[in-house]
Amino acid sequence: MMNIIPKKIHYVWVGNKPKPQLVLDCISTWEKHFPDYEIIEWNNEKFKGISNKYAEEAFANKRWAFVSDYIRLYALYHDGGIYLDTDVEVTNNFDRFMNLDFFSCHEFYNNNCWPITSAVMGAKKNSRIIGDLIDIYDEISFKTKRGLDLTANTQRITKYLESRFNIQPEYDKDSTLKLSNTEIIFPSHYFCISEEDKVNFSIHHFSGSWLPSHSRKDKINIFNKIILSRFIKMSNFGEMPLQDDERIVFRMTFSKNKKYIILFRK
Repeated sequence: MMNIIPKKIHYVWVGNKPKPQLVLDCISTWEKHFPDYEIIEWNNEKFKGISNKYAEEAFANKRWAFVSDYIRLYALYHDGGIYLDTDVEVTNNFDRFMNLDFFSCHEFYNNNCWPITSAVMGAKKNSRIIGDLIDIYDEISFKTKRGLDLTANTQRITKYLESRFNIQPEYDKDSTLKLSNTEIIFPSHYFCISEEDKVNFSIHHFSGSWLPSHSRKDKINIFNKIILSRFIKMSNFGEMPLQDDERIVFRMTFSKNKKYIILFRK
């Protein structure tokens, strides 16, 4: 069967720091399980050929993970292939998925489930999903009047999926979400986490500093305008993950680390 997705592995390493051992170890698993794939590093030099305001502003502020949010989309749209975060350990080859137009899996982290992980995505060249996401990033800035827009890409992609494909929470980490017959989001144990007696192809180690300082779970959403969200503080670094069009209306503090906040979205 001819591959729809080309045998290319894309990853992003921008900035000037050397790769830590975890990254080197993860890349070695790619080389083991993808011996006939081309592995492409998107680095400072390759970034010079990309024109996008959001990514350029993130780069200027040395927010490398947010730079990679755009580069991964650019790479997949223009070249096709598989994007991997540098803290993804591959446990099996992905050959059986290469006849799809798009694939990923649910993200499951800190007992929260998102409809998709951005750490592992496969897409054909000119994928409509990737193209739509690029259009979103082409319309936004990283540097805003309120400061830096630290919205995690998982939140942006979730918002897009809910609007474009009419999917709604709560999300089940063990479910398969078919956006179409050739665009599929698999259970989290496929590419995100490893669970006993369940098929697995990769493990995301969630080592990055890109993770927000708070976990967020939207409990009530009225017409996508008024939102009651629960925030749990996970570190002392960073800000609450608010989208740029969200404003805090009221906050209720239940403990040192837990807050419920009512948001208004423009």
